[in-house]
Amino acid sequence: MTKRSWKPLAACASLALVAGCSFTSDLPEGQAHPVSTQKTSRAVHHWDVMADDVATHVADRLREWPAGEHPIHVVVGPDESGFNTGFRQLLVTRLVERGLALSTEPTAVLLKVDTQLVQHHAGAAPTSSGMRLADNVQVVRSPMGYVPAAAPMWVSTGPMRTEILVTTSLERDQRYLVRTSSVYSIPQDDAALYQARVPAPVPQPTPVKTWRVTP
Repeated sequence: MTKRSWKPLAACASLALVAGCSFTSDLPEGQAHPVSTQKTSRAVHHWDVMADDVATHVADRLREWPAGEHPIHVVVGPDESGFNTGFRQLLVTRLVERGLALSTEPTAVLLKVDTQLVQHHAGAAPTSSGMRLADNVQVVRSPMGYVPAAAPMWVSTGPMRTEILVTTSLERDQRYLVRTSSVYSIPQDDAALYQARVPAPVPQPTPVKTWRVTP
């Protein structure tokens, strides 16, 4: 057998060796997983946008007041909702940033903030085109012409729309010095954050069975 004839035989032997052997790696193989999305809530950002908007209008109305002579105490509605608690803190911060004198204790000048959650179907009367303040937040000033969703002229169909009415009143000696009302459109998914917390029910006492033993 010539030297040249060994080359095809060597090639065939190599192929047979590769085909007959199986190689298993102990290293884990990378797998492609589907991309998952996590829903994020921007509720606190929306509250800050609202607080900044209210603070801007209050400071504009009070720009002629003597600086520091009339400290203001901020009072938010009695509903213990997550929004009312957070909104007050953010509003105080925004007012201080604008140079207004605030007091931690009640004073002769009170800034009262009342909030009301309004939910209706998209087929109801629109509040207005509104002005965009941030993503998913629009505002309408002094909604005197607001028509509730229960009005018979409108059909309650379509997805729910959620709005919150924020009324700000600056009061002194039982008089209104400044009063503004604004309607903010908010995401429907965040509606629960604007509702008052429901107190947990008091657990009922567990009945105890007794047996009377007679001699």
